[in-house]
Amino acid sequence: MLRRVNGIAALLLLAVFSAHAIMGTLFCLGVVSEEASCFIWTGVCVVVLHVALSIGTTCQMFDDEMRPPSAKKKVHQLKKWVTGALVGVVAVAHVFAIFETRPWSVIALALDVVLAAHVCVSAKSLVKDLGLAPNQRYAIRVFTIAIAVLVGLALIGLSMSA
Repeated sequence: MLRRVNGIAALLLLAVFSAHAIMGTLFCLGVVSEEASCFIWTGVCVVVLHVALSIGTTCQMFDDEMRPPSAKKKVHQLKKWVTGALVGVVAVAHVFAIFETRPWSVIALALDVVLAAHVCVSAKSLVKDLGLAPNQRYAIRVFTIAIAVLVGLALIGLSMSA
């Protein structure tokens, strides 16, 4: 149950972060007049929930005496936590960077990359948690990479014109 709820939270985060990245990019390009801050605060709330649920599911996995985690599963879990922590660190830097400066652009681009990496690492667990077909992880990865590339190209274009 806990894994399913965390999977739903992770999928919601993917949607919120994607919407935030697209809206933020459109805002920076002058296509939209204001970025919807509701995406940001919704994302913050879901991030807190996702981290709490991830702690719970990780503890459950390590405490499972019936099916103890393999060395491969432990490494995969470590990769998810490391990439997730990187997302958190870079996201905090993104919040505090001065908007539309070169450092902000570099940090936003770094956030784009680490978030895509985290989703790609976590996609296998996500489809399992949601009860989807295993091959659906590829669709999640393709979607994430496509958004990351589009946002990344826009950020590079913005930083070159600044």
